[in-house]
Amino acid sequence: METVLSDLIRIDLGYVNVFLWMGPAGPTLIDTGFPWTFSRLLKALKATGVKPADLQRIIITHADLDHIGGLRQLRSLTSAPIACHTAEAAFITGKAPLPGRRTLPGRLVGLGGRVLSGLTRPTVPEVQDYLLDKDTTPEGLTVVYLPGHSPGHIALYHKEEGVIIGGDALIHRQGHLSLPPRIFTPDATQAIESLNKLKLLHFETACFGHGPCITEGADVKIRSFVERLG
Repeated sequence: METVLSDLIRIDLGYVNVFLWMGPAGPTLIDTGFPWTFSRLLKALKATGVKPADLQRIIITHADLDHIGGLRQLRSLTSAPIACHTAEAAFITGKAPLPGRRTLPGRLVGLGGRVLSGLTRPTVPEVQDYLLDKDTTPEGLTVVYLPGHSPGHIALYHKEEGVIIGGDALIHRQGHLSLPPRIFTPDATQAIESLNKLKLLHFETACFGHGPCITEGADVKIRSFVERLG
């Protein structure tokens, strides 16, 4: 667990990060990890002094299993509304499957994901808050719509705090930025095009679904990476 900013805590669940926003409208949880990391998530929340019932909102960046896996279990412990992009809601509620990957390995991975989802049943009956590009949440987070890795993938940008929480739009491992693996990305071309939106924003800190946060000059580093993509 890492205090990234005074209002932002990164909860490292091993393979994936979730984030706890502790600003005036919080506490708000961003993503929920895998189903099998739920007990670890609860322990981390307890360590911050936050109980599930204290949560004011749960925001989902996208509906991959490692981001919504704890959602159903968490929903049984809290009345906090669930928020996501309008285009992602059908996947979070289980009304539609995530779009298939375009390669044979990708389709096999997708099939495995559907089997796991069927076994763990992470979906919830409904989403309460539907988000669109440039919406601002009660926490002061601006929605940045970045489709490609999933149809309703979003990042969350707080201008005053100078931070962006990017979901899986980019991966940060061993000091290097990279695109999300193509095998997990239905529309890789769109995912790259979406990153151009990040070039227009100013932020010192960037947080990711996978890997540590960048806490200095994050916008410059991301802008440079996106420009190298061509």
